[in-house]
Amino acid sequence: MDTALTTEQHEIRRALRDLLARYGGPGAIPTAVDTAEGYDPALWRRLAGDLGLPGLALAEEYGGAGCTATELALACEETGRALLPSPLLATAALAAPLIAALGTPDQRAALMPRIADGTLTAALALPGGSLATALGLTGDNRDGTW
Repeated sequence: MDTALTTEQHEIRRALRDLLARYGGPGAIPTAVDTAEGYDPALWRRLAGDLGLPGLALAEEYGGAGCTATELALACEETGRALLPSPLLATAALAAPLIAALGTPDQRAALMPRIADGTLTAALALPGGSLATALGLTGDNRDGTW
């Protein structure tokens, strides 16, 4: 098994690191956290528009890049390295895969393109006791517990 990063993965890491070095930094964190959103909306638009971060691991049919979870993990790693407060993890790594796996076709069509382009952010809210089911992407929701 080859675990070396591809050229594209190195480019994702480099582009994100460069953008965060220009627009992030320790001084940006308190300012971002003090906004109503809890993150810097202008920087989020750059991350979504310039780099396509929220859509990295989303299917191309929804406006995503069609990459894998590895590319998304690299993006999360870089934003974590910079201590960037952003909706990336909650939106792209938690909510979007659940919508893709468990949402109806109408829900996916309405929500996924907006997640991919960064105009919709999400948070994961679950009824008690269903976290393991949600994060395991199991169950078909026919009983309505979701």
